[in-house]
Amino acid sequence: MNRTILEVRDLMLGYPKGPQFGPLTFEIGTGEAFALVGESGAGKSTVAFELMGVLNFKGGKRSRGEAELRCSRNEVAYIPQDPAAALDPLFTIGDHIRELNCSETVVRSVLEKVKLPLENISLKSYPHELSGGMLQRFLIGMALVRVPRLLIADEPTSSLDVVHQAQIMKLFHAVRDEGISILYITHNVPLALDLCARMAVLYQGEIVEMGSCREVYRNPRHEFTRRLFRSVPVLEVS
Repeated sequence: MNRTILEVRDLMLGYPKGPQFGPLTFEIGTGEAFALVGESGAGKSTVAFELMGVLNFKGGKRSRGEAELRCSRNEVAYIPQDPAAALDPLFTIGDHIRELNCSETVVRSVLEKVKLPLENISLKSYPHELSGGMLQRFLIGMALVRVPRLLIADEPTSSLDVVHQAQIMKLFHAVRDEGISILYITHNVPLALDLCARMAVLYQGEIVEMGSCREVYRNPRHEFTRRLFRSVPVLEVS
């Protein structure tokens, strides 16, 4: 593996009078796409909130362990599950772009990279006037403007149809190939296997499998992992 950009050690997370998750231990290398796979409620988004430094604002807390970033928090960007909810509905697309405090040249270059050139969208449009796929590409572009070293993508295609899913996954492949590390959080096994070299399977707050995607898919050890893989179409993993 390349030099580690994130190392999570014996991490315990939870909510008062709510679910507890952990202990969690994994690491992500520089330029690696790593999948955190599990069913809803397993704690995947809670991990993302902790890494972004916002778990306390969500009512949760860390009770033990460490999550060591080998980059500044300003070099970590987040792609949420619901693009519409992540944008202020009272701000136009142009308003959101101006909030980035970047030159038009930089913004234009990044939006072209995510296949959303300014000529194709109206800066006077509000978020609800754009399709889900366009909004997700816009959010990815806003994240890339920050020139991140680690991109946390939390179920980024769950609200999209398969055509738009394919377009967004193509963007994530390009981001990975540029050397940006990705923590890809999902319950969609085929997408995780397509993008990532390694995965961890989260079940009831604990990591029950971890290794190369090929190894975990072909030789699942935990019953949950076997059930998870049986629930998806037959896949060929290279």
